[in-house]
Amino acid sequence: MNRLIRLTQLISLAVMIAVLAACGSSNDGSSATRTASGQASPTSAATTESGTSASAASGDAGDSAEFRVLTDAAGHEVKVPTHPQRIIAPFLEDPLSALGMKPVAQWSAGGVPQQYLQDKLAGVPALKMDGGLKPEEALSYNPDLIVFLSPVYVPEGSYDQFSQIAPTFVLSDNDSDWRGNLEKLGKLLNDEDAAAAALKQYDDKLAQTKKRLGDLPKDKSAVLLQGVDEKGFKLFGPNFYGGVTLYQALGFRQPAVVTGNYETYSIEKLAELEDVDYIFVLSGPGRAAPPADNPLWKALKAVKAGHVYEADSGYWFNLNSIASGLIMDDVLKNLNA
Repeated sequence: MNRLIRLTQLISLAVMIAVLAACGSSNDGSSATRTASGQASPTSAATTESGTSASAASGDAGDSAEFRVLTDAAGHEVKVPTHPQRIIAPFLEDPLSALGMKPVAQWSAGGVPQQYLQDKLAGVPALKMDGGLKPEEALSYNPDLIVFLSPVYVPEGSYDQFSQIAPTFVLSDNDSDWRGNLEKLGKLLNDEDAAAAALKQYDDKLAQTKKRLGDLPKDKSAVLLQGVDEKGFKLFGPNFYGGVTLYQALGFRQPAVVTGNYETYSIEKLAELEDVDYIFVLSGPGRAAPPADNPLWKALKAVKAGHVYEADSGYWFNLNSIASGLIMDDVLKNLNA
């Protein structure tokens, strides 16, 4: 009897997927919009990674091609819509927004989406992400393309389930290569010009920020600190989220105490921040406060000078073009540069 019930459930799911897929093929595309980049550039032919033509659904090659066959970072050959309209790409909302696109639903933590992007994604429903994206949650939005940043973002053993709902593409094998991943996303979404424009905008902002800061980063040290509890704290290293922007992009001196990329230090290690010029403290809902009552904290040069600044975890705990631009704004504002 249990087997019969299970079989009935599977048949019902298959019917649901088929019905929603049929609905998606007639969708008018109103749920996905482009803003900054305008309309995607038409392609002269649909191509695979190796340059082989892929037939359009109508049988005509050329601008009317509806799909391209691309190989993703996990080795899947994926039949990708040439101009996808209903995208789900959890935790890729920053690069999507940089390309001027809205997903049909957005990543969230406990139902709360990334607040720093809401000027661009207002009204976009929040995905239920507890324990990772579930196939049934993706199915409810009738996507025509699902994108995962890397293989580790695909819930274990679930790729085939997602691929039955919509073409599912694993973007990269390197989570931290945000520039390369933005370019890959532009290629995937058939808008490489928008990706190039977004990178230029970032590079221009970085150049302007460094010009305003002058020699200050070379002469001053900084840390990005996350409170843990009364017994310890974390420091972001040069290869971890906001630490990349602080050290690699802006060039602030890295104190000797910062030995890893996201290490936990005992509270006694606060004494080794004694000569740090600027302390940025990760803030936001659920984030622990700095150990303000600890004598070691009170003795720090940055604390005495009033050079302790809040760092919104929404974008400091991130590494993408929009997030990094906001970090630069914070640095300029706080340092009066």
